[in-house]
Amino acid sequence: MLNLVTWFLARILQALAGFFLFYGIEGMLTSRGLQPPNVLVLAAVLVIGLLGAAAWRSEHRPVGGLWVAGLVVGLPLLLQSATPTSAPVCPPDHPPLTETYNCIPPGAPVVLAISSVVLLLSFAGAVVELRGLIVRPRTFAGSS
Repeated sequence: MLNLVTWFLARILQALAGFFLFYGIEGMLTSRGLQPPNVLVLAAVLVIGLLGAAAWRSEHRPVGGLWVAGLVVGLPLLLQSATPTSAPVCPPDHPPLTETYNCIPPGAPVVLAISSVVLLLSFAGAVVELRGLIVRPRTFAGSS
């Protein structure tokens, strides 16, 4: 029971770090294009890496729980970047977006492609990890 609680708490922390990563990525996606990573992105990636390493060490799974942060980051970015691509790319100093004027940020198709791949890998990781939780190897008394 304690292992399940520890597993759950580690995944909650990874989801929280994923939310911080998503929030930091939002500051990188501007109408001037993709900006360099900010402190929040770097700190969130570090925390996700440390939590993944801790999960790897304790659960003996190479990418234990990284799917949680990938899902938290990939899904909203996919939904945001899946806008109609018929709109023109935003110029650097564009007027405010209204119903009559609409544009997409530069790099939106790239964000769409990357978030799609991250989301697919996250779903695959979730299936593998949940399958491993359900089908645990049974150990018998007296066996090593």
